[in-house]
Amino acid sequence: MKERIVQYRKIPLLCLSFLFLMIPHEVFAHAQLEKAEPAPDSTLTALPEEIVLTFNERLEKELFSIKVFNEAGEQVSKSETEMSKDQKTITQDLPSLPEGNYAISYSVLSADGHPIKGSYVVSIGEKTAPRSEMNQLHNEENPSLLSSMIQSVSRILYYLALLLTAGWMIWGTVNKIEHGEMRAAFRQKARYLQAALLITTIGMGYFQFAELLNSWSADEIWPLLTGTALGISWLLSMVLSILGFALLLRFTWLDRLWVFVILTVKSINGHAMAFDPPILTIAIDVLHLFAASIWAGGLFYIFAFWKKQREHVRQFLPAFSQAAFISILVLMGTGAASTFLFLPQIGYLFDTKWGILLLIKAAIVLLVTVTGGILRYSWKKRSEHAIGRLLKIDFSLMLVIVGIVGVFTHLSPLPQNEPLEWHEQEKHLEFTTSIFPKAPGSNHFMVEAGSLQEGIEIKNVELFLKYQDNPDVAPIQVPFSQAEQSGKVHYMIDGQYLPFAGNWTAELRILDSEDNEGVFSTEFMVY
Repeated sequence: MKERIVQYRKIPLLCLSFLFLMIPHEVFAHAQLEKAEPAPDSTLTALPEEIVLTFNERLEKELFSIKVFNEAGEQVSKSETEMSKDQKTITQDLPSLPEGNYAISYSVLSADGHPIKGSYVVSIGEKTAPRSEMNQLHNEENPSLLSSMIQSVSRILYYLALLLTAGWMIWGTVNKIEHGEMRAAFRQKARYLQAALLITTIGMGYFQFAELLNSWSADEIWPLLTGTALGISWLLSMVLSILGFALLLRFTWLDRLWVFVILTVKSINGHAMAFDPPILTIAIDVLHLFAASIWAGGLFYIFAFWKKQREHVRQFLPAFSQAAFISILVLMGTGAASTFLFLPQIGYLFDTKWGILLLIKAAIVLLVTVTGGILRYSWKKRSEHAIGRLLKIDFSLMLVIVGIVGVFTHLSPLPQNEPLEWHEQEKHLEFTTSIFPKAPGSNHFMVEAGSLQEGIEIKNVELFLKYQDNPDVAPIQVPFSQAEQSGKVHYMIDGQYLPFAGNWTAELRILDSEDNEGVFSTEFMVY
């Protein structure tokens, strides 16, 4: 018997170990640069009048910029960056600039609160200096393993405190406690949960804003707090957490209103803000959090009073069992609805860490459903030993689910289209082909090819794009302008020659001055 008890006590520890292994070693950006004019690595006869950067998701209206630097590292762009009405495009006017290499650096804040920054190089004039040093400008440093772990742990603890506090208050308004000693214990635990929520809200805010200040200066804190969904959500969460000590546990209607408002405030900071329509995605997220609070808070209620108030818990179990079952159904439904709203194709679940963690979460929710059914059966059979054991398992599974939520809320649901950089070298030939951003629609295509054999020049280059998912779609030729025959040639064009998402093959044909043709191919995925 003692050995069994020790084994069951190890369940929460094993669950926490599992959560530790799930913590990502890096943070993935959410918004992604979808189109850039001028495109990266462009060689231009003259710089355009403005730079236009388009992203695949909505951006915040505050804290966005485009800066242009010359080869000496001096900023040459002076005017303010502007944003389009749909909050997906930013533009920067440019002065007249001499020939040379220029680094275009951008910083934006995605609608779900993640800072995005990057840079790329363009050249004016054909005879420009090497770009190696320019490409090192504004390199974005990946967060350390320790930093990523601390941020993930802070989010997990915050979600746990939020759900348990909200759920505790919900059950306190539904389940009337008559016994004076138990009522005092309930109020005491409520204060502990409120304190935990306040501390974790402060902690998560600290790590989020510390991350943001790597991209922006301290004097931009106030616009960040008052002009972005992230800042407003955190400020209101802080205010509600503090006011909770004075307002809660006085009136039933006020407790329920507090729960609704704090869950709504949380929902305006996250994935729901980045996808359309935001009113629907936020409403689904609030309902999802409400259902999770009922289940998690009820479990914690049972866990807290199981030893000293067992008779009360017995009377509570039927109501909780029914509410938990409905909550699980709501969690499944809202989770599925959010997934379909977030992802253009359901198959993308297998292409991201977000999707993999969501599938793991769904599997654990099924385990919770099975455990709940067995728990209900054990309650009818009055098997207290089995009930206690199953409650520990159910509570441990809840910890794992909350841990997954704390991790995958900081990951992007959408797989990221990385630019294609294809380089090959053979005995007599070397070439580099790039496609940016390698997304459906307009892209920048570039091919550089050179002969490694003396006396042999490159005569012609052709690039074909083959759509593998539908054989009825004929290969699409990228119509490069004919370049002058030379030992090294450079082809470049912008156009909509990748019209679909899916599996593609790039086929490059290079003809030399002796009419020898080399055919090369590579496969890539467009999301």
